[in-house]
Amino acid sequence: MVIPVLNDQTRIKDCLKAVFNQTLPPYEVIVVDGHSTDNTVKNALKFPVRVVFEDFGTVGGARQVGVEEAQGEYIAFTDSDCIPQKDWLENLVREFDDGIVGVGGGIKNIGTGLWEESISLALDTFLGSANSVQDRVLKGKRIVKSISGCNSMYRKRDILEAGGFDVHLSINEDTEMNRRLQSLGRIFYTPDALIHHNQARSLPAFVRRMVFFGYGRGVNRLWDLQVVPPIAAVGILLMAFIAPLISVAMLVVYALIVIGYTLAISTKSRKFGYLVSVPIVFILEHTAYMFGFWKGTIESVTAGSNS
Repeated sequence: MVIPVLNDQTRIKDCLKAVFNQTLPPYEVIVVDGHSTDNTVKNALKFPVRVVFEDFGTVGGARQVGVEEAQGEYIAFTDSDCIPQKDWLENLVREFDDGIVGVGGGIKNIGTGLWEESISLALDTFLGSANSVQDRVLKGKRIVKSISGCNSMYRKRDILEAGGFDVHLSINEDTEMNRRLQSLGRIFYTPDALIHHNQARSLPAFVRRMVFFGYGRGVNRLWDLQVVPPIAAVGILLMAFIAPLISVAMLVVYALIVIGYTLAISTKSRKFGYLVSVPIVFILEHTAYMFGFWKGTIESVTAGSNS
């Protein structure tokens, strides 16, 4: 098992407690530290782990260092802000079969307070995460295009044959590697392999994170369903000059969709404060992601034309 970490002295302890309480004990646990300046390494070494260091300064670099250090046939990945369910490893490894090169599970966000709860609830919807398995728990087992780096398992030989993780990537390193990995076989999702993701982010931090996610998808040219909204947003903006009424109608449809999801979340949770907070989260998420996506896309195109 590989766990990248940087300056996360508190949550690494909760993560490792869950890791060493699995129904299927891990063969080895490798903590890949990005030269933390707090007590992260000290706290990690309270558990029977092997700590190694990475000098790339990226998540992709940390995961690749872990792959190269791993001795087992299978490598599971999670992050220091994650708490795996007790049967997590067992439920991942049981899904490997002929033609399956990667298995991932569900991600349930946890948090306290109105905004952290609202962010978690918004992300656990199609409107918040599209077809991605990031930050949500999909119902039913299925073949997918990508799985999350914080809840995944692969055979070491398959990762290496696919070329490994791109050590230059600080975001979307999992999506990019999964895309190459599919030339070797299929990627499988199971909701039975569950982790709790304690992001503990404020609303401004969440917005910055969404800009970063959008930027990563744009600059790395990862084209799938998640790039449709940013492209549609530009279409709506252009339509405002060509056919204003159509542009307004599109905005009304978007508002109705947000209202519909908000009502569903508020009714199910019976917390009507979400009627205000959840639509704010949706709108900020979509705006930030769109901004990041086009920033990354423009940089990618510009870099390509200059090379």
